[in-house]
Amino acid sequence: MNKSKSIFILAMFLGLYSSAQNNLTGSPYSLFGLGVENNSNTGRNSGLGKTGISLDANQGINLYNPASFVTLKTNEITFDFGGSAELINLTGGSDLSEQNTTYNFTNISLAFNRDDKYGVGLTLKPSTTVGYSLIGLQNNIEGSDEEFISNIDGTGGLSEIRLDYARTYFKNLNVGVKASYLFGKIEETESIVTSSSYLEIDETNYYSGAQLGLGLQYNLFDKHNFGLTVDLPTVLKGTKDTYISKYSNDALSELEDTEDESIDNFYLPLKMGFGYSTKFKNLLLTADYNKSFWSATNQSDAIGDYKDQDIFSLGGSYSIDPTSYKYWKRVDFRMGLNYNSGYLEVDNTNIDTYSASIGLGLPIGRRSVVNISYSLGRKGTTDSILIKEYVNTLNINISLSDLWFQQRKYD
Repeated sequence: MNKSKSIFILAMFLGLYSSAQNNLTGSPYSLFGLGVENNSNTGRNSGLGKTGISLDANQGINLYNPASFVTLKTNEITFDFGGSAELINLTGGSDLSEQNTTYNFTNISLAFNRDDKYGVGLTLKPSTTVGYSLIGLQNNIEGSDEEFISNIDGTGGLSEIRLDYARTYFKNLNVGVKASYLFGKIEETESIVTSSSYLEIDETNYYSGAQLGLGLQYNLFDKHNFGLTVDLPTVLKGTKDTYISKYSNDALSELEDTEDESIDNFYLPLKMGFGYSTKFKNLLLTADYNKSFWSATNQSDAIGDYKDQDIFSLGGSYSIDPTSYKYWKRVDFRMGLNYNSGYLEVDNTNIDTYSASIGLGLPIGRRSVVNISYSLGRKGTTDSILIKEYVNTLNINISLSDLWFQQRKYD
């Protein structure tokens, strides 16, 4: 890492260490790229360590593999929605101890399976989130001894709307395709205060683009389930609006006002995922591996470098008797582990994440379920100039199913 980049990184992270002045609204790592990857999962997957590539959709919509949509309950329409709350504790050496809470919806999905011929789903969900504040950054004005103070706030992120379609071939092979449209904006406001003036820079970056994905699921001997997913690389086109104003000598002046200015495109990499699951009576075991080839995008960022991302996930669930009339025998108990190497490297250090989760699937009648999960994750490190995050996440997700496409008969 060159000297100028190190100084830039240090200046931003030192702003987070000023506990008396610091006001952090989210993860400091959302400064990077288009923000942090959103913790958007349907309820069952959240409790299973974020596994799902080989899993069916009999217990609700599974967004981890488009091929799963053909395994939805036959002739039932499923409406799936949920939200999450995150309590984040930040530590950085002996100077920083910060806590904040964020809330977001995880997904809104609608899907159905038509006579076991095909499954279709439509989903809206967050893709990335941005939320940070850097307060009280001190710098010297070049060529003088005077200092200026800079305050920076960033908010926003990207959303994804996607259409999934799946069919079954050769009885045991499910094939699915998804088409996604990503869109959103990232707003950053910087205020610069000197002894004689106040400068404010408002910058809004807009990104949008389409992406295609494929999925396969194969069942072997009604015992072993395999899954494969591929998200094709794509380009998100970007534009920028900028407004700069200055207040000096009791007068407000506009320095710049531009709209729709072209900025560098953002490249999303090729992603591949592999999954396996098996059942022993009422015990389900599942494992996933995901790889994202970020280094192939040849992108750069002032804060850090893009590295290939590896995600390892394990999960298990158990219910005493899913067909019982006794409520607690039908409850699904879940747990999981997840390791995410991250795709950000700062000061030669990977920003990785370890997490563990537990969850419950609480039946509502015979067709619907409330999914509740809790996970504890640790992200980053206090080495060098970095920050460690402990993230407590509570997900609540409701999956409502009802009979559809059925012709009613009357006597």
